[in-house]
Amino acid sequence: MGLLVAASSMDDHNINFNFTGFTPNMPDIVYEADAYASNNAVQLTLNQMKQNLRGGIGRATYYKPMHLWDKSSGNPLLADFTTQFSFSIDSLHNNSGDGFAFFIAPNGSKIPPNSGGGHLGLQSYGILNSPFVAVEFDTFGNPWDPFGLSAHVGIGLNSIETSLTAVKWWWNEIANGGLVNAFITYNSSTNNLSVLLLDADDLTRQNSSRLSATLDLSIYLPEWVTFGFSGTTGSYYELHTIYSWNFSSTLQVVMPTNTAINPPANPKRKSRTWLWVVLAIIGAISASLLVLGLHLGSFPTRS
Repeated sequence: MGLLVAASSMDDHNINFNFTGFTPNMPDIVYEADAYASNNAVQLTLNQMKQNLRGGIGRATYYKPMHLWDKSSGNPLLADFTTQFSFSIDSLHNNSGDGFAFFIAPNGSKIPPNSGGGHLGLQSYGILNSPFVAVEFDTFGNPWDPFGLSAHVGIGLNSIETSLTAVKWWWNEIANGGLVNAFITYNSSTNNLSVLLLDADDLTRQNSSRLSATLDLSIYLPEWVTFGFSGTTGSYYELHTIYSWNFSSTLQVVMPTNTAINPPANPKRKSRTWLWVVLAIIGAISASLLVLGLHLGSFPTRS
């Protein structure tokens, strides 16, 4: 078993990790609902044939929140981030549904109620807007999906039923569970979120899907966010497997300038000032009396 769990945080504002495999007891991944680790990989939904694979839902997220943007300087400063993961979607030679997503949502986000099937565990049915940004790997054509695209890759913002952009994928057949490599990058300077999918078995990169969208994440998401994967099955089912995952974020936080602060006066010294004043007065009085005594002593006394 080639398992490497190299997770480290450079500081409170940046995240860097590289997982080449997953175990049930690793503390870095938070599992929800049907998601779990098995055979050195993450299963977002159930994968055991003796169980009902329909109507499944699960999430796997990183245990630490990401500092997505910072407003301490007045103008929001956004983080750059890049992530790469390898995955497969296996319909076991049957009709497939529904898919999974890499998503970013407000810190502490959990699976919303009634969000299965085509909503990929991201948004409750009947709720028009939910705060999230997601790259969707959608395997079933729903009425709200882009016309002519049943199985597609899309970028969703605040609603699973509306895609900023979507393309048909060109990767390994879902029926065979072929391995796919996904690369997602966000450039804070251009506000560009880009996605590249490569068929792991096609070294010529002819089987690839690319898409991108321009969006200022600081407008749609809070400073601290949860990120990871969410997957569902519906009337049809499939296996959603994540084999490896690396992630890196960089946020240049502008720290406030330190101002010089004079240390407070020593209270002990201050409390003794009166003593020195009293001693000085006593000393002056004593000296005056001494001089007066000597002066009086210089006069002759009568016999």
